[in-house]
Amino acid sequence: MRKFAISFNMLLPALMAALLFIPYAMNFLAHAMVGDKQFPPIIMMKLPVESTVVTLPAEVVQFIPFDITLQLDTNALAKRINDIIAKSPHGVAMQGISGKVFASMQAEITGDGFHIDNPGPQAQLFSNHGETLWSWKITPLTPNRQALTLRLHLTATGSEHESQKIVDVAEIQTFVQKNPAEWLKRYGIWFVAAGLLAIAIRRKMRQAKNQNL
Repeated sequence: MRKFAISFNMLLPALMAALLFIPYAMNFLAHAMVGDKQFPPIIMMKLPVESTVVTLPAEVVQFIPFDITLQLDTNALAKRINDIIAKSPHGVAMQGISGKVFASMQAEITGDGFHIDNPGPQAQLFSNHGETLWSWKITPLTPNRQALTLRLHLTATGSEHESQKIVDVAEIQTFVQKNPAEWLKRYGIWFVAAGLLAIAIRRKMRQAKNQNL
């Protein structure tokens, strides 16, 4: 009975550390051996504008902030959308847009696995070229394939009243590279805490055992 208690006290810290560390180690080794299929960011436009209106870095690294900008001539875009609506057959709408679209717009960016400094709809900021410029600082939290969506909040008027419409302007497919060093800085404390907890539990069990003897 004594040997079993001693063995359990010795194995408990090792088991707790293994449960925390082994999954991460296996995942890290698997990616190191097989390698990640990286690809440059892909911008898929959902409105009649060029992909050059979106600016972002060629490489994205986990936990490293980067900037995304959207620069649009909202007057030209509103005119283009209104021309398309006017020429579209009855009952056919582009992302459900109907009526006359105004040049006053707001923009937002969304994406799981990212921290966005200024989430939600953002007002227009005009550049020197008379275009509207929106900018976001993004921090990727999750590695591998990730997606971001750029949206516009439009105001349109029909025959009776104005309405608000949210439409996708672009979808960004990107690959977030792993950052093991920063990961350990952020989450390594949990391994230390688990080790300290295991030591405390071991001491408590030893004290309880000595009291029972």
